[in-house]
Amino acid sequence: MVVESMKKKEVILPIGLGIIFSIIYHGLPLNYFAITLLGLIGIILILYDIRIGIYAGIFIFPFMPDILNLLFMIFMVGVYLYKALFKQLNPLTEQPIDMPIIFYVTVIIISTITSIDPSGSFRDLAIHLTSIGFVFVIVNNINTKKDFNILIVFLVISATLVAIYGFYQYKVGVEIEDKWVDAVNNPDVKTRIYSVFGNPNIFAEYLIMIIPISLSLFWFSKKVHKKAIFLVTSLILILALVLTLSRGGWVGFAFGMFVFVLLIEKRLLLSIIPLGLGAIYFLPSSILNRILSIFNFADSSNAYRIKMWNITLDIIKDNWLVGVGFGHLPFKATFETYIRTMPTYHAHNTYLETMAEMGILGFIIFIIFIFVLFKYSIKKLVKGKDNYIRIMATGVLSGLAAVLAHGAVENVLYIPRIIITFWILVSLILALMRISDKLPEVN
Repeated sequence: MVVESMKKKEVILPIGLGIIFSIIYHGLPLNYFAITLLGLIGIILILYDIRIGIYAGIFIFPFMPDILNLLFMIFMVGVYLYKALFKQLNPLTEQPIDMPIIFYVTVIIISTITSIDPSGSFRDLAIHLTSIGFVFVIVNNINTKKDFNILIVFLVISATLVAIYGFYQYKVGVEIEDKWVDAVNNPDVKTRIYSVFGNPNIFAEYLIMIIPISLSLFWFSKKVHKKAIFLVTSLILILALVLTLSRGGWVGFAFGMFVFVLLIEKRLLLSIIPLGLGAIYFLPSSILNRILSIFNFADSSNAYRIKMWNITLDIIKDNWLVGVGFGHLPFKATFETYIRTMPTYHAHNTYLETMAEMGILGFIIFIIFIFVLFKYSIKKLVKGKDNYIRIMATGVLSGLAAVLAHGAVENVLYIPRIIITFWILVSLILALMRISDKLPEVN
């Protein structure tokens, strides 16, 4: 009887699906039917193996509209929770780093509730909580070095395609906004690429997080063809960063590379620093002038930031304990009460922005979170005995260090796709910790 029942199910399921697809086909235009069919196939595959959804999400998120990225991550969290009903739900990593993340989530929720504009704060809260939920999905399903390697390869390939699209923009000479460059101090600058990010500085934030991961894959690879592939991806990403002409991105990248070399092979500092300084003499005048303008306080961009920081400090003095509320909208509304002739969306400094939004308490919790993340990652992963984990952790930490350095001149936790990338890198560290815990101890 059981066998007959199973045979009936084997017959009924294809017939049922055939009927459903026939109805959909007759009710929808061909292009919508194709999209629906692919979507249903994707859902079935993700339900079969949630890692397929993780890999797909990592690959496509730079190209997707923000709302679709958030909906997809919510869907992934839902799939994971559904699957978790049939097994024990695990914590993140059972490491000391868990508590700072919990504290950070708590403080941004409280800061949203106490915000001068709770509905405005909810926008940023939703992005962060959804991204952190996706972190939870990644950490609990990327369980082996093989899974982890597939994940970061998808991440690097996706970034490489994004960079190549930036090259196309450079070739056709996309127009740039006046506020992106001081024409008087940078007369040679005609084009700044931004790829799918809409702004060259935001594109640079994305690139400097991914470049060290690509370099880690290059560094670890033993086979010549793999080394060649990741050397090419690294060079493509670095060239794209150069073409963004983002000074903050360049400084962040330099700091990230300093951290990378410091953690992976200190002796390289003796050769890399002189080589880097020597390379300045071979740079085109447009790039060299752009670098020198970092120290030019007459540059309109620099002057704009300094004035903005001074006003933000006044906001912090007046709201030092709990801030004006989480997210850029409460900050924007408050900032414009201090000066109406200088509309802005954020403070162009992650640390001042954090303090203005969440006060000194939120700022301290954010700094503790970053400190604990780096401290325990270096102690457990970079100084560990597994060479693969050591090198990959170095790449991820260097990417985080780079974007946090860039945060001195930009609010890097503002654009949804950058927030998602930031939390993906955090999830990579947490996944490496869990993978490291499962490895047999070496005496």
